[in-house]
Amino acid sequence: MNDEKLVIGISKQFDDGSQPHLSRLLEGYNVEFKEFKTSLEIIKSLINGDLDLAGLSGLSAFDLGFSGNSSVSGLEISTFLPRREPTLIMVCKDKITHLPRNGNIFVDCELVRRQLKRFRPDLNVFGKNDFELGELELAPCLEKLAELFEEQALDGYVLERSEWNTYVKKGRRHTLGMQIENDESKHRFVPPPLRGFSLLISRIGFPQTIFEELNDEQSMLSFNVESKLFLELNKDPLLGLNVSIRKVSTIARSLNEEGGLISDIIFEKLINLQKTEELTDSIKMVEVLMERLNKNGNKTFSLEKKYLPDDDEFRILKIMVDEWENMMNLTSEES
Repeated sequence: MNDEKLVIGISKQFDDGSQPHLSRLLEGYNVEFKEFKTSLEIIKSLINGDLDLAGLSGLSAFDLGFSGNSSVSGLEISTFLPRREPTLIMVCKDKITHLPRNGNIFVDCELVRRQLKRFRPDLNVFGKNDFELGELELAPCLEKLAELFEEQALDGYVLERSEWNTYVKKGRRHTLGMQIENDESKHRFVPPPLRGFSLLISRIGFPQTIFEELNDEQSMLSFNVESKLFLELNKDPLLGLNVSIRKVSTIARSLNEEGGLISDIIFEKLINLQKTEELTDSIKMVEVLMERLNKNGNKTFSLEKKYLPDDDEFRILKIMVDEWENMMNLTSEES
C-alpha cells in the first residue's frame, strides 16, 4: 500500500461508467479523485505533473490516442481494471423475444438498430430525432425515455449497460447478448467496440506495483486487440466487435453444440490440446467476434477467430483485417 495519497483525475461527464467502477475498486487505496470537465483536461494536467494518474474509460483513452499500438507521448496505461460487461441492454416489460408485434423501440446506435431489424423485422425502430431528444443531455434524455415507456409510446428502449447502471437502476432490463444457442432464430448482438473498460493512465515510470493486484491481464489483452482492430478498420461506426478470453473447454463445448464438420474437427483438436502439457498453464483462448449488417438488417457479414494467447497475434490480426476488408469490398453495395 502506498503511504502518500495519490491524486486521480476523472471526468465530470459520463464516461462509460468508469468513474463509479474506479471509485469502488480503489476504495481501499490511499487515493483522492479530482474532477475535470473533459478527458483532455485530465491528460494535460497529468502531463504537467498536477496529477498522479488519470482514470478514464477505454472509449475516452482510445479517443485521446491510446491503443494496443500507440499512446500519448510520455504516458502509458499502467493499470487495466477488470472489464465490465460490454453488452447493451433493453428496458422492456418482458424478454426481447416476447416484444409485441410491430412494437415501438428506441435505439440511438445505428449498429444496434440494424441488429434489431435482423432479430425482428416487424419492429418499429426510432431514434433521437423522432422524439426531439437530440438537444438533451444524457440524464434528462433518459428521463424522457422512461416517461415515453411508462406512457406506452415505447415498448422498449436500448441503452448502454453503463448508462442504465449509472442513471436508471430500476425497472426490468434484458441483455442484448452475444451467445448463440442452437437456434437460428436467436441472433446475437455483438456490441460496438471498447465498452466496459476502466483504465489508469500514468506518466512513464510510475510504479505499477502499487495497483498490481487490480491489474487484469484479460482486460489488457481485450483492449489491445479491440483497439488495434478498430483502428485498422478506420473506426467503422457500424462495426460490431468484441474480444473476450474464454476457457478452451467452454469453446469446445459450444462448438460441439453447434455441430457441423468444421466444428467437429476444431472440437476434437481443442480437446486434444487440453490434454497436452503445453496447455497446463494456458487453458484459455482469445475469441474475436466481428459483424456488420446492411441497412435493412437482412444481411450479416461476420468474421470469427479463436487463438491461443501465445500464438502470433500480429499475423493472426493481419490475416483477419485482410479477410474482413476483402469481404467488405465484395459486398460494398450491400453494406
